[in-house]
Amino acid sequence: MNNSLFRHASVIAFGMVGCGLLAGCSNPGEDVRVALCKDLAAEWLDPSLSLTWKETSLEMHRADHLAVNLRFEAQPRDGDGKPMQATCFYRYDAVEDTALILADPLAAYATSPYGMTLNGKAIGNPLLAEGIGRAMLKQGRALLERAQQGIDAATQQILHREQDVPSR
Repeated sequence: MNNSLFRHASVIAFGMVGCGLLAGCSNPGEDVRVALCKDLAAEWLDPSLSLTWKETSLEMHRADHLAVNLRFEAQPRDGDGKPMQATCFYRYDAVEDTALILADPLAAYATSPYGMTLNGKAIGNPLLAEGIGRAMLKQGRALLERAQQGIDAATQQILHREQDVPSR
């Protein structure tokens, strides 16, 4: 591989990794608090259940907390789905209103919940902290897998183009 081609491959790979890091979540349009709440809800359920997210609502209690309410269905492999709900509570974190908070009111709230309920049952610390740790590891692994897939795809494209270029 010549230096020019290697340089192009490096630029593409780093660009794709950067884009993946900026995207962060599997659904780029989904707020990080919602994504974390979904991952936490899944943490305490049987992994064999298939979860279908039905409804998400946010309740902002200004200068106090944000409640992320999730309604979903948990379906076993060989049975009917069971309706479920989860709520994650995030502290109000802003000291004062800034342009960012006025433009994005969710930015005023913490990104890690201080409390949670799953089907009406409260989940507190230390169980909640352990669940947050596992959910964050899961999200980190998924991010790294997407970055690796992007790097692999860019490498394949470069190698394919190299094969198509006639030698001089």
